[in-house]
Amino acid sequence: MKLLYREVLGQFIPALLFAVVVLAFVLLMDRLFLLADLLVRKGVPVIVVGEIALLSLPFVISIATPLGWLIGGVITFGRMAQDNEVMVIRAAGVPSWRLFIPAFILGLCLVPVMAGFNGFILPEAQHRVRNLLTDVARKKPALRIAERAFLDDFPGYMVYIGTIDERHSTIGNVLIFQHLQGKGIPAFITAPRGEIDYTPDDQYMIITLYDGEMHELVNNRNYRRLFFHQHTINILTDDALVRRSREYRTEDEMLLYQIFARATEMKREIGKLQEQLATLSDKSAKNEVARFRQEELKTRLRYRKLEMARLLTEIQKRLSLAFSVLFFLAFGAPIGLVLRRGGIGTGFVVGLIFFAVFYILLLGGENLAESGKLTPFIGMWLPNLILILPVLELTARTFFEFSFLEFLLRIPRNLGLIKK
Repeated sequence: MKLLYREVLGQFIPALLFAVVVLAFVLLMDRLFLLADLLVRKGVPVIVVGEIALLSLPFVISIATPLGWLIGGVITFGRMAQDNEVMVIRAAGVPSWRLFIPAFILGLCLVPVMAGFNGFILPEAQHRVRNLLTDVARKKPALRIAERAFLDDFPGYMVYIGTIDERHSTIGNVLIFQHLQGKGIPAFITAPRGEIDYTPDDQYMIITLYDGEMHELVNNRNYRRLFFHQHTINILTDDALVRRSREYRTEDEMLLYQIFARATEMKREIGKLQEQLATLSDKSAKNEVARFRQEELKTRLRYRKLEMARLLTEIQKRLSLAFSVLFFLAFGAPIGLVLRRGGIGTGFVVGLIFFAVFYILLLGGENLAESGKLTPFIGMWLPNLILILPVLELTARTFFEFSFLEFLLRIPRNLGLIKK
């Protein structure tokens, strides 16, 4: 049996690693375009771009690993069935479920590793990459100019551009608020068209406006309006990448112990609000001020409960994704034996279809849990709860030649609840 187990792991581990690497590359494709833009257009140093790519890997790994186990199971066990290895093993008196043991034990060991990975490494990487992207966004804000949006990243100016033609570097419907030193009211510049250029050292953005107007309040009595045929504004752009520390973390950026600490604090706040509401319940019927206070407390309590739901949902989400390694393997291995196809294409097609269904159910459960319509446990384990019956039925029929569904239907018949 040791030789058989070694053979199964020898085929499963390379297929698993290949699937994870390919999936990681595919999932990183959308971020590669962002990294190329940072490198080429914004002049971000290569080391910073590499750091962003490295910090993006944990999120990709958290998604690619469970899916890689499913695809690896389909490829490995499908190839063994296709080459009649499973038939030979059965003919030798070895049940097919023994083939599943080494992969299952390996997956069982990985579950706590993935739980720790999702609880500590992933949120820390998410926090750092968002901090870094925020800092990079401040570098050369001129490159972030968008149509129909006010941009106040330039010192002393607020810029609004109605239309942009990037090919010809022309702009239209320009509004610029210029904050003059020593004056509280900014000067107002408008022009129907203009051009954007940069100095050779990229230190200044040159905005050239044509056929526009300038409005300025000189003092409390005098107002000045100027018409110009051409007006040039040199705006200093901050080209230095300044690394700033951001202490605030969203739920998906919190480490596991931080979520538990925040949930404990939130539980205390909810308890205090409920106590205050209980003391006001008798007074609110007679006192109008107490009624307003009660409505305020109810609103605060509702938001606190929603925040509590988001925290608990995040905890269950990380545990659910860690456990999904075993769940995906329990589907991939028997489906490979049933299909009797061990090709890479078959594995990826089956894996992506199953993962799409799983992920849609996961997102739906997350939204329902965060809105309070489902408990966090039910919401985040909803894909497992919905798909557990077909996975169990498939596993039982393939490895044990036993129908789990027929067994469940036989129970009420044996109890006399259903007549034969």
